[in-house]
Amino acid sequence: MKTEDQRVAVRPLLEAHDLRVYFGGGKAPLKAVDGVSLAIARGETVGLVGESGCGKTTLGRALMRLEDSTGGRIVFDGVDMTGAAGRRLRTFRRRVQMIFQDPHGALNPRMSVGAALDEVLAVARGLPARERRRRTVELLEAVGLEGAYAGRYPHEFSGGQRQRIVIARALAVEPEVLIADEPVSALDVSVQVQILNLLRELRRRFNLAMLFIAHDLAVVRYMCERIMVMYYGRIVEEGPAEAVYSAPEHPYTRALLSAVPDLDASLEGRRRNRIILKGEVPTLGERITGCPFHPRCPWRRARCVEEEPALRERSAGRRVACHFAGELGDDAEPEREVK
Repeated sequence: MKTEDQRVAVRPLLEAHDLRVYFGGGKAPLKAVDGVSLAIARGETVGLVGESGCGKTTLGRALMRLEDSTGGRIVFDGVDMTGAAGRRLRTFRRRVQMIFQDPHGALNPRMSVGAALDEVLAVARGLPARERRRRTVELLEAVGLEGAYAGRYPHEFSGGQRQRIVIARALAVEPEVLIADEPVSALDVSVQVQILNLLRELRRRFNLAMLFIAHDLAVVRYMCERIMVMYYGRIVEEGPAEAVYSAPEHPYTRALLSAVPDLDASLEGRRRNRIILKGEVPTLGERITGCPFHPRCPWRRARCVEEEPALRERSAGRRVACHFAGELGDDAEPEREVK
């Protein structure tokens, strides 16, 4: 089995280079995605985590070409797809599929499950009727449902079953990349585990690459080999999952992780220091000088207010956008008065 470093060294399957998605014109556009670069190798799962409103979903939609980009490039399997249209774009979207957060809204209530899968198999793959019926049963069974369910309608299923159907529909075109946008956030905890295990199994079975978007770091840790932390439309920390969890270097990552229950600490009678961030996530149209995180950062200093930090490499595969990465103490200092 390839190691993390070996996988990343291979040519990435899906890449973004300085990708930007701005909404509105004038002097203060809403910068939903502001200069994001990423690379996902074949068979690799990369997590994208951050609070609501940070630009995660917009980034996922832009990578699928469902949202127009303002600048930068999207490269798939070595080919620039930024301006692709017509047949090239349709082919790209068959190879890259998206799983949406709301399985109920993603399914047509007037179509049976079998009809929904049949439509994809007919339009995207051009299979004859008999082959489509066979593949429909195979797809349902691949996601843990019975082939006999093909005649049922979405309202006859639970939320977890509907998400399985959405996953089956995505698999119908035999994609190479899945972009999963909060795929379990609308489900009960017990059902979440089932869907996560299903996605892990499907990734191994079909050698899928996956961008897994979530706000729950415990879920991302379970699913992903690498993690990117997003704030205010930008990546502020990136690295191997265990490295980021064991030694987070950006104050925002530290704050997010401090809210994740630590079972080992609880069993040992230790308490994890919770870092409470003051204020709300800034709106993406809000103008902030210096580091975008400085208004909420417990460690902020004068330089943070005046100068925006670059996303720089700290070690192999580890990037952090913080002037003082590696210099922060174990505990958050009292908030400083910064002018």
